Amino acid sequence: MIEEYLNAFRKIGPTALSGLSADEQTAVATWAREIVDQYGAVLNELPMKIKDTNSLPHDKETIKIAIKTLVQAYALTESKDMLTLLKERYVRLSSFQEINPEDKKTIYTEAGDTNQAQPNSDFSFNSTRQKYMQLVLSEEKILFEDIEIYLCDL
Repeated sequence: MIEEYLNAFRKIGPTALSGLSADEQTAVATWAREIVDQYGAVLNELPMKIKDTNSLPHDKETIKIAIKTLVQAYALTESKDMLTLLKERYVRLSSFQEINPEDKKTIYTEAGDTNQAQPNSDFSFNSTRQKYMQLVLSEEKILFEDIEIYLCDL
């Protein structure tokens, strides 16, 4: 049933939820809450600005749909605090990028050891980190606009 909902959401957006029975809507809401909670736990475990998509409990698209599903529910109840949290989490998906293994070593090793000098690798580290930060910032803008438009359309 969840797969059917995901496919319907991809095709028709938030109206996919209205086509479900009350029991199915409850099941979808429970599923969405579990996905968002798992994702929130990963965010808490990984405070760095650049994270590998392999750290996500589900693919980005599934997490986006789960968040949008909950946004739809909380928009109806006018729960501003929860909407703010969900919007923040949606935008923070941008910090998860596909990082190649060599870059991962550079980013995570040197970023985690900021108190020590980084001999002979400052340029490499900075250019590698900068490459991924540009991706993060670009996607962040897109996700912010996407969730704002989504809220306006509800």
